[in-house]
Amino acid sequence: MSTELIRQVAVLSDGVYLHSKSNNDDIPFHTWKSDSLTAVYNREGQRGLDREIVKMLCEYARIDGHHPSIERYRLCVRPGRALVKRKLDAFQRAYAKLAPEDTATIYMPEEQRTPAAKAYRQFQKDTEATHQKKMAQLAARVTDKASRRREGAR
Repeated sequence: MSTELIRQVAVLSDGVYLHSKSNNDDIPFHTWKSDSLTAVYNREGQRGLDREIVKMLCEYARIDGHHPSIERYRLCVRPGRALVKRKLDAFQRAYAKLAPEDTATIYMPEEQRTPAAKAYRQFQKDTEATHQKKMAQLAARVTDKASRRREGAR
């Protein structure tokens, strides 16, 4: 499984850029524009960008180095990964309770699912929505802490 190693995040006038590399290839660190992060930043501002970066760091990316643009996320990684683990554990516990005929229909069109498979998919949606709210709250602490730090420097 690949992990994205992130050394820097930069918000420029034309978008959000990452200085990063994948851990499973020989391509060196490079700077590239992230269209998805740019879209989130344009739509939701710094708070939305922080949420997405925290999610990345908890699911498939890692901080590499100590650039000031990424240091602010370091404290969120451990609690964020714990949130992801709790969500996945809840999915596994619920899935383990399903009968084979239910698991066979989980990813079929809704009208072909068993009632238990429909309930499981609804549980996934509800759990994911709760998870996203908790990740947003975690990222908001990053945004708020950075704002207080900037105000204190004035």
